[in-house]
Amino acid sequence: MPSNDLTLAVSLRAIEKLARPNDALEDAATWASYVGIVSAEPSFLERRRIREAGYHQDFLSGPRSIEEALLTVGDHFETERYVFVGTDETSEVVAGVPEWSFQSVMDAATAADWQLGATSSADDDWP
Repeated sequence: MPSNDLTLAVSLRAIEKLARPNDALEDAATWASYVGIVSAEPSFLERRRIREAGYHQDFLSGPRSIEEALLTVGDHFETERYVFVGTDETSEVVAGVPEWSFQSVMDAATAADWQLGATSSADDDWP
């Protein structure tokens, strides 16, 4: 049985792929020791988006790259495992970050029973 002593970092883009991101983050907080959000966006944009959405998080990436954020998080949160949930675009990020493993948002959603949002071009046209 895998340990729940883990730090879970989720990319902001991965969160946006979920149908109910707040529910997913709240669920993750019940089985992960720490849950946070990382993004390569400027920190003021990241913080505003997270604050407006009301996402639960134990940490944010701040003004740094995702790779740098994961290194910093690993230094501050000691757990047995470190998992980064991201999109295909961020799959290579953990290659240079010791102790972190990558999980695609689709695989994480399946494993955790989170629903993915509909990706329809009609949604993109909505104002």
